[in-house]
Amino acid sequence: MADDKELEVTDIPSAKLKAVAQRVALEIQLAADKVAAHHADPRAYPLPDQAGSVEQLLASRFRVLPEGQQKQAADKVMTELGGGAARQKRLGDLAKVDLKSKTGIEAQAGRLAFPQNLKFPVQELERMAKALTGEGTASAAAASGVELRNLELRIHRVKCVKETSEIGKDEIDMGGTSIDEDGDTKKISAFRVKSFSSGVVQTYSPPRRFTSFSLTESSKVTFPKSYFCTFVLAEIDWGGLADFLNNLLDKVKEKVVTAVAAAIGGAIGVSGGPFGIAVGIAVGLVVGQVFEWLKGLWGDDVFKPYTVSCVIHGLTNTFGGQDNSPDKTVTFSGHGGQYQLTYDWRKFN
Repeated sequence: MADDKELEVTDIPSAKLKAVAQRVALEIQLAADKVAAHHADPRAYPLPDQAGSVEQLLASRFRVLPEGQQKQAADKVMTELGGGAARQKRLGDLAKVDLKSKTGIEAQAGRLAFPQNLKFPVQELERMAKALTGEGTASAAAASGVELRNLELRIHRVKCVKETSEIGKDEIDMGGTSIDEDGDTKKISAFRVKSFSSGVVQTYSPPRRFTSFSLTESSKVTFPKSYFCTFVLAEIDWGGLADFLNNLLDKVKEKVVTAVAAAIGGAIGVSGGPFGIAVGIAVGLVVGQVFEWLKGLWGDDVFKPYTVSCVIHGLTNTFGGQDNSPDKTVTFSGHGGQYQLTYDWRKFN
């Protein structure tokens, strides 16, 4: 009987799925390019009017940046748009998208045929899911005999290794998004962690529940089941970053679901299982890449969200004989500051 285990989502262990995720990220980058180009020349690069468009979502973030950063971003994009063959090669089929059209990037990309070279059989997702869930690996104490029907993600502490360059103490909020075994998304409301200066630690004793899942809810997905959560850490002076991130995560998940379904030739009957695992890890990769681009293009040096995952093999399985996973620490860096967050997963009744 296999152990339950915690996973850090740092990459996609499938080159085929990774290529699909990168196309989604490129589409969002095109929208970011258009927002910056619109700042340089609004008439030539009009934004779509739809409030739910990727451009309008990114524009809401762009508008809170200092004017100097906005101009630098616009200048970079206008130079990059003259990249010719190199830009077309990087964008692939998405090079056909016209940034000067009033029609949004998402609508234009949706009219393109999904690239044949990005399609693959659903068995690719099944192989990847099996490798990730670690079926067949077990410790001597893999099962406890006691059914534990719920799973929670807990925060043990948040440490300010170095405060950011913002004036005064850092006022840090934390929120996020979770994805359950069926692929259903839930927003985790932001809460104030603490006012920090370098070296200060906020310890939660007992650990603070960040989110929880029922392991026995009605679902078409059988064990092993995978759960994903994205941590969002933000300084309150960063202009509504938490709300922007939640909206971005929703948009990314929507686009990833569509892209993965297209890659395997349509939905496979359920949104969870191998498909749900694929969506969960692809969302983490896309959001990470988007933030790296926004940092390089817009100079928006905020904390990149961090996605973690947990695989549960059954109600009586354990984390190596324990009901909780070993503590893990992740690091957030941005605006000259660095924070460390320590968490674990725990099964309970």
